[in-house]
Amino acid sequence: MDVVYTAVCGNYDSINISVHARSPPKRPSAPQFTVFREPDGVVCFKCVSEGNPRPTILWYNDNSRISEGPEDERGTKNQTRSKLKCETDTKSNIKCCAQNSEGEECSQSYNYELGKSMQDKEASQIHLTSGHSLLLRCKQDTRSQLMWYFNNTKLAGITMPYFGTRMQFYNVESVSLKHSGQYYCMSEDGKEKKTTQVQVLEQDLIEVLKLDSDVRILYNEKADFCFKAQVLSHPKAQCHWITSNGTKVQCVETQYHWGNSTFELCKPEPGQYQIQLRTGATTTTRNMSLCVTDIPKFEQVQNMTHITCMTSSTFPLNISWMTGPSDANLKDSAMWQETNQDFQHFLDPERFCQRNVIVSRPLGDLHDHFVKCCVQNDAGNFCSEQIHIKIASAYSMVLVVACCVLGLAFVLVSFALVIIARKKKPGYERQLQMIQMLGPSDNDYTYIDFRDFKYEQKWEFPRENLEMGQELGAGAFGKVVQATAYGITKPGVSLQVAVKMLKEKHQAVEKEALMSELKMLTHIGHNINIVNLLGACTGTGPVYLIFQFCHYGDLLNYLKSNREHFYKSLTDAFNKDRFSSLYQNCQRKRNSRFYSKLFQSDDHSYVPMFLANKEQEALLSFTTSDVTEEILEDKEEEDLQTITYDDLLSFSYQVAKGMDFLSSKNCIHRDLAARNVLVTQGRLIKIGDFGLARDIENDSNYVVRGNARLPVKWMAPESIFKGMYTMKSDVWAYGILLWEIFSLGVTPYPGMKVDNTFYAMIERGFKMEQPYYAPESVYQVMCRCWALEPKDRPCFSKLVSFMEYQLTDVEQQLYCNVAVQQNGDSIYKNASVISQMAETGQEDAAEAAEKDQTSLPDSSSNSETTQTQSEETVQ
Repeated sequence: MDVVYTAVCGNYDSINISVHARSPPKRPSAPQFTVFREPDGVVCFKCVSEGNPRPTILWYNDNSRISEGPEDERGTKNQTRSKLKCETDTKSNIKCCAQNSEGEECSQSYNYELGKSMQDKEASQIHLTSGHSLLLRCKQDTRSQLMWYFNNTKLAGITMPYFGTRMQFYNVESVSLKHSGQYYCMSEDGKEKKTTQVQVLEQDLIEVLKLDSDVRILYNEKADFCFKAQVLSHPKAQCHWITSNGTKVQCVETQYHWGNSTFELCKPEPGQYQIQLRTGATTTTRNMSLCVTDIPKFEQVQNMTHITCMTSSTFPLNISWMTGPSDANLKDSAMWQETNQDFQHFLDPERFCQRNVIVSRPLGDLHDHFVKCCVQNDAGNFCSEQIHIKIASAYSMVLVVACCVLGLAFVLVSFALVIIARKKKPGYERQLQMIQMLGPSDNDYTYIDFRDFKYEQKWEFPRENLEMGQELGAGAFGKVVQATAYGITKPGVSLQVAVKMLKEKHQAVEKEALMSELKMLTHIGHNINIVNLLGACTGTGPVYLIFQFCHYGDLLNYLKSNREHFYKSLTDAFNKDRFSSLYQNCQRKRNSRFYSKLFQSDDHSYVPMFLANKEQEALLSFTTSDVTEEILEDKEEEDLQTITYDDLLSFSYQVAKGMDFLSSKNCIHRDLAARNVLVTQGRLIKIGDFGLARDIENDSNYVVRGNARLPVKWMAPESIFKGMYTMKSDVWAYGILLWEIFSLGVTPYPGMKVDNTFYAMIERGFKMEQPYYAPESVYQVMCRCWALEPKDRPCFSKLVSFMEYQLTDVEQQLYCNVAVQQNGDSIYKNASVISQMAETGQEDAAEAAEKDQTSLPDSSSNSETTQTQSEETVQ
């Protein structure tokens, strides 16, 4: 559309400005396909479509391109194309298509000829979308009248006689649901009739008519096997197969007829598959599987007392022993004696739907006999090679018995040594424990025993869908391995996970403890600041617990490895006009998807003045109930090596949130420390349990006390001296963790050995000095966490509120300091000292920084009133 504007300058000059408004691109509309008869008896078709760019009209007969008709300027407007096509005799289905750079849409006629049987090109069922055109044509080699009927009601149409042939057209320019029903064309005498069913759809249609879902075939049929799916769709469906290894493959269409499609996937490997169908906004997914029954392979093992046969096969099966004397003609099948046997079986992780089978029988009366193991399954009867059994002589038996006695004595001695060793070495006990309060005192509680709790099978994950990777950690009882899990969150999608398991040689009580841990984790539930359970494998084979994988390792090493970058980030904050640029970019970040999501929540108590950087975006999301972990991981990451003061607050806040969640579940951690906290995308912090995979024998943080190795420097006095663990003892450990964070990974009580002097100091109430990067307000919270009396320590919900207050205060200071940044004022009073440390790295600079008594921004900018409010929050 062109609009003309006139600009007048003073009283003299004027100029006309023509503005052309460009419409957005638009796909062609479904052509309005109509028929009419000219005065000379010729039937003409009209095809009208609208789109941008203006669509081109193409004509087809039975999908063969024919010449274009004249353009009809009547009623034609901008971005609309209208064309005519006139025929004296229509012998086939005529179709018009409108196309432009945005796509193509078509409409067609449906032709029927009386006096002949129903042909493939005659549609027995027609699917139309509401608003599309319906054009029916009936033809017969006769001069008698023809008529179209709808649900037995006669319809007014257009008649065209042509040299002894008569054609009858019926046309609806725009159909609706009321046009659904049965249409039929009938001759005047009623002897000839053709019928079609018209279905008008308000939305796209996908219907799976036939699908091979769970297929079992023999090994010799595999080369010729194809998955087949028959689908009814409108518009025509797009199809993909999801293979057993998660690969997405385009479907091969072998047939398409009036909306019915046949798709095939040939020569698939055994496994689980999916078919995904899409038409417009409608999507359908179906599951399938292929199991191949193969010729079993046998492995036979004989010792002094038994013979064992191992094989692999699909179910159902029958397994038996065949025995025959060595002096008989064993080529005669009648000489073999069959003995059916019970057998053990468990899934074969390397082959889909195959089971490893083990059967064993004593040698007994098999001396000088031939033995073979036989399996009968869907593929037939199969036997192993025959083995000749010879039992040793009496003298040999004496030697065997003597060896057995010596072996038994050795086993008993070894067993006694193991028992002695086990008395000195405690068994596996998980860190996380749930307690049941029995009285008003924190001392009145008992641990909840999960051994008798029921395990929910919804957590079970197929063992064959786990692909193990490198080992992440190992302890005395078990290990944690990085793995790839296929389909644990979505079908066909792989995810990096951490798998927790016992070592191969473990005791039954340790497996029972691991199962109790699994039941407890399913009972606790999910939280964004906890390493969450994703699934488990508890069937035949070792027990696997599947957890989220945290890409950046534990918080302790993360702080240590990025210490230098903490200094550099502060220097950049002043030398590169950091705060001015943040203020200028504020409005742009407000419009981001993440920011909008944040303020839709009704549950946020911490409302920022603006988002200073992407780390703050991630941080703020932890205070809202409807922001998910996936949103954090989808965010574009900044340089993760740069650590700032508000990052330290973020880490502290997130740990408090996670511990507050555990506390609400009456769950205690008992080993809260930076080494047991993990970091993943978006600087998301997750509390973990490393009791199974922590090598406490070689970790200097775990000190021998009594009959156990304990993390004494993180333990509350009541835990050290009385063996009592409560939520308040976790609060003490949280204070130590704060000290670790605000010292950037320094070991607590630096330079002090854990001895009797250390224990005496703890009993007297000794507290560590204020870490260099902690403001006074945060240090005061540490000291409150280290109160000798547990009742004097704050709860985790109060600690969460305090950290929220600190984060809000940091943002207010950043906002207020934008203006004064131009005048050279510094937010950090010790910025010059830190800059000096970053540039020189000399020990004298570090000593100068330690002697500097000025505090970080939180305390230096807070008024006395602000400090009082912070302390009241924790109290």
